[in-house]
Amino acid sequence: MTLSTSFLDIFPSASQESCKLCIALLGGGGKTSLLFQLGREFAVENDHVLMTSITKAEPSTNFPINLTGSSTEISLSQLYKSQNPIYLLHEQIRDYKYSGFSVSQLEVFHQKMDVTIFECDGSRNLPLKAHNQRDPVVPDFATHVVIMIGADAINTKLSNGKVHRPELFKSLWDVQDDSTIDIDLITKVLTRKKGYLSKIPDSVKRIYFINKAEAFPVEAEALATSLSKVTTDPIYFGSLHKLWWKSIS
Repeated sequence: MTLSTSFLDIFPSASQESCKLCIALLGGGGKTSLLFQLGREFAVENDHVLMTSITKAEPSTNFPINLTGSSTEISLSQLYKSQNPIYLLHEQIRDYKYSGFSVSQLEVFHQKMDVTIFECDGSRNLPLKAHNQRDPVVPDFATHVVIMIGADAINTKLSNGKVHRPELFKSLWDVQDDSTIDIDLITKVLTRKKGYLSKIPDSVKRIYFINKAEAFPVEAEALATSLSKVTTDPIYFGSLHKLWWKSIS
C-alpha cells in the first residue's frame, strides 16, 4: 500500500462530478481536522471553498470564524476577497460554542460555492458514537459523506469512555460496560442501517476514513480490512495529525 499525502485523492471521482462538490463529515475521531485540511487543499484550485456545520462547533485556531448572526445575507463576495477557504457559522450561543446552519440554509450557501464541506454531527471529541433521533441526517444534496472513526476506540472497553452516548450504544448493540469494542462490533456500527448508515441517504457516495493510524497502526489497518469484507465503498486509514493516508482497496 502506497502512502499518500493529498486528502483530495480520497475523492477519486471528484474531478468527474457534473455538480458542485458537497462533502459531509459524519462520526467522530477527527472531523474538524479533516474539515480544515480539505478546506486548505480544495482552496488551492477553487476560488470559493466553504467550511461549515449543521451542528454545533467549537472555536478554531486554524481559521477565523465568520458569523452570519440573525441574517444569512452576509456578503460572501466581500469575504472571499481576503479569505479562501471561508469558515462560516451562524452565531455564538455560549462561551466556546457556536451554532451551524439548518439544512435549507446550507443548501443556499452550497449553490454559490465551488466546494462545500460541513460537519454533520457532534461526538464530544470522542472516536465513536451512537446516533440518536436528534442527530441530523446527511442532506440528499450532498455528493459525498466521509464516515469517520478514531482508531483509539478499537479494543477498548465501553467503560473506558471512548463512546459518545454509551447508554444508547449499549441498547443499540446489546453490549455492557465491560464489553470490548472490537473490530467486528465497530464494523457493524459503521455499516449497518441501525448504526451510522441510519443518517445517510442511499444517493450519497460513502467513503470510510479511520483516523489516528499513526498511534494505532495495527488496529487501524485491521479495521479497514474488516470493513472491506462487507462494503465496496472506498476505505482509507491514516493520520490527520501527520497528514498521510493509505487505501485498503
